Amino acid sequence: MEPFSLKDDMLLGTALSATQCEGGELESSWIYWWGLGYIRDHASPAVAAQHTEHWREDLELLRMLSAQTVRLGVDWTRVEPEEDSFDEAALARYHEELAALRSAGVRVTVELHRFTNPAWFEELGGFERPENLPRYLTYIEHVAAALGDVCDEYLTFAEPNAYAVGGYLGGDYPPGRNNPSACFRVLTNMAQCHILGRDLLRQLHEAMDYPPCRVSVSLRAQEYVPAGGGVARALCAAAERTFDAAFQAFYLGRIRLPMKYNKYLVPGQYCDFIAVDWYGEANVSEPLDLTPFAKRGGLGRPTALLGLLKRLRALAPLPLYVTLAGVEDGDRVDCLASYLHALSGCSFPVARCCYAPLLDGFEWLDGNTKRLGLVHVDFETQERSIKPSGEFFRAVAEARGADAALLKRCGG
Repeated sequence: MEPFSLKDDMLLGTALSATQCEGGELESSWIYWWGLGYIRDHASPAVAAQHTEHWREDLELLRMLSAQTVRLGVDWTRVEPEEDSFDEAALARYHEELAALRSAGVRVTVELHRFTNPAWFEELGGFERPENLPRYLTYIEHVAAALGDVCDEYLTFAEPNAYAVGGYLGGDYPPGRNNPSACFRVLTNMAQCHILGRDLLRQLHEAMDYPPCRVSVSLRAQEYVPAGGGVARALCAAAERTFDAAFQAFYLGRIRLPMKYNKYLVPGQYCDFIAVDWYGEANVSEPLDLTPFAKRGGLGRPTALLGLLKRLRALAPLPLYVTLAGVEDGDRVDCLASYLHALSGCSFPVARCCYAPLLDGFEWLDGNTKRLGLVHVDFETQERSIKPSGEFFRAVAEARGADAALLKRCGG
């Protein structure tokens, strides 16, 4: 690990994804998936970190960590548990949390969707069926009307490329399909939702005299490393083409294979910042290694992330938001130090860097087995305690960097 100073205008933060942290007995696609026995350790997302009940305590943790920004998930199932039936109390709770974060000086990006659908939407065919898309736009509109006075930044989707591949190509995420055509039909329909949703959000903020808003979508990105011969290299090339096609569709309205034709995808610019969720290295020898539930090889080389960001900036010269996906406790400080060093020294503007997640929680197919948070959560008592990696995060945030003494003290 080498000393570094954060860029002057780069905010350091973390993330609270709804299904992973909130808990609660909700009729959602992931509760359904748990009920079918697909979670490896049988942990239910109804437990998680109970953030809905403990959000004030978690806000205090954000203050203690000196986090400047946070990605905060809103749960569609919690907001609209039945079609056209909105839970105003749930929206009021989100409003209270957003207002408190704003008062605390924490910049918030609201994440409107990450992997989880209400059961009723899933039963209708989800994003695969074009006639269902207005239902998602109605949800977006309702959330923005309720929260727009305390929120000016949205992600219409978090990792829609991982959602589509995991649920419709790999088959281990709900709804458990394995159909390439369906996978890219879903991803194309989500791009349509994003483009229409961005316009809807901007228009609603203007109509309701809310502050102007910024809207984007975050895409899951990895460095694909062939772990074999020609087949492995071909798989890596295909994965890279798929990411590029998704970026072109969501950000620039351009149709590139394997995306489908869609009349709403017209060349233009449909995002206000570039958001990348970085998952590091993927060692690829077979098709399942390209899925979001495959075993990861760690956060990999920071230079690979920098190369990707440079390439994306050439396509769309926008501010960069990077979220570093969670890694195991023993590797976290080294990963944070190496990536913050690289992002702080690069020549292009990185406006935000977040580590996800803040809390140990429900890690999708891994349930509660993987503890990836900066804060330890006892799932039985719901007690929280800051981990050594959280203390390192706080020291970096307060000092706006890490000198040799801090790195040595933290194990470097």
